[in-house]
Amino acid sequence: MLHDERTFDLPSDTMTPDPRSGGVKSGDASSDGYKRLVRMRRLANGMLLAIMGLFVFSHMWEPDGQEWDMHWRFVRAFAEAAMVGGLADWFAVTAIFRHPLGLPIPHTAVIPKNQDRIAEAVGRFIADNFLKPELVAERVKDKDLSEALGKWLAEPTQSTALAGGLVSAVPALLDALDDETVAAFLREQAAEAAEGASVAPAFGSVLEALAEQGRHQAILDALLKQGYRLLESNQDMIRDRIRGRSGWLMRFVSADKKVADTVIDAVNDLLYEVASNRDHPVREQLNQMVAEFADDLRRDPELQARVGSWLQDAAKHPSVAGAVEAGWVEFKAALRRDCASPEGRLRAWMQNALTNLGAGLLRETHVREALNVRLRGLLVQLAARHGEDVARLVSETIRKWDSQTIVDKLEINVGRDLQYIRLNGTIIGGLVGLVLHAGAELL
Repeated sequence: MLHDERTFDLPSDTMTPDPRSGGVKSGDASSDGYKRLVRMRRLANGMLLAIMGLFVFSHMWEPDGQEWDMHWRFVRAFAEAAMVGGLADWFAVTAIFRHPLGLPIPHTAVIPKNQDRIAEAVGRFIADNFLKPELVAERVKDKDLSEALGKWLAEPTQSTALAGGLVSAVPALLDALDDETVAAFLREQAAEAAEGASVAPAFGSVLEALAEQGRHQAILDALLKQGYRLLESNQDMIRDRIRGRSGWLMRFVSADKKVADTVIDAVNDLLYEVASNRDHPVREQLNQMVAEFADDLRRDPELQARVGSWLQDAAKHPSVAGAVEAGWVEFKAALRRDCASPEGRLRAWMQNALTNLGAGLLRETHVREALNVRLRGLLVQLAARHGEDVARLVSETIRKWDSQTIVDKLEINVGRDLQYIRLNGTIIGGLVGLVLHAGAELL
């Protein structure tokens, strides 16, 4: 029967897209597009059923009177032509997606039968119209890509969202890293860095640069402060040592106490003088010692070998390995805690860095122009290298869809407009029938 839903391929109201296949399955409606398609399909089917009912009624009942009979023939002609137009358009629309009435009529179910050809055509369309290097170059030649990027990054809302997305990906990256593998890698890198004679010269060059800038003086100041504290806290021990090494006569006349006080005061005065006077001879001697040691590190093969051996032994020591592993574990834990906090330092730093980058791009025109040149070239290179790969990926993805999936995807997107075509075909068919009947009556 023509009023059967299967005759017109009407889906049930409880059909909804299947998330696993892209098709539809029974369940609560969740796709707005699919709901609109169902409404339009029902409207088109309802109009066709109404026209078919009018056609049957116009042939089963005739009004009395010759004048009514003439008008009734126009109604019958309209219903007949509208039904033919509606059925023809129903057949055409249905044949695009499936076999009408389930019959294997030639040249129906066009999309399922031509899925491979459609997949290839879509891929080629994308490659030929969007990803050709010359087309990409033409489209981006006048575009200020870095300005758009700068405006986007300079907006705090955008930079905050981007920073949040990047930070939220850090824990997943940490989960993908095996602790033992990372620790072994760090130990290997430390051992490799300590191998050869290149470490000592590099250390010597760094030491020499620090000495030229006077940075080593800060180390000496810290050592002097620490020496003063040690002297203060160990005065009793110094006095006991001097007393133990003094004769009975010195102890009898308490000369040992005076000697101890003199030694402590002398050392204390020396530390104070060296700490307060940048030109003190002790500092000059230290400068000379540092310079000589830095020069020996850069030039003395024997010292270089010894330093390299010390570093290798230290890197291979079990305590160093344990420290590396413990450091990595603690680093991971601290990084996780920071990423989980909305006020984390990494999140704030990244947000500020992205915002400053955007503001800098907007402020520095010459930087933006230089970046535009590189971005345009990069886009053209990507199109040249991977345009065919993208087209192939699109084609292969469409090929891997099952037939019902591709039918559902296309029907949800264009089916509503096709149902409008059915409505138009029904109405226009009826109007054409009226015109033809009127012409026949006139003749």
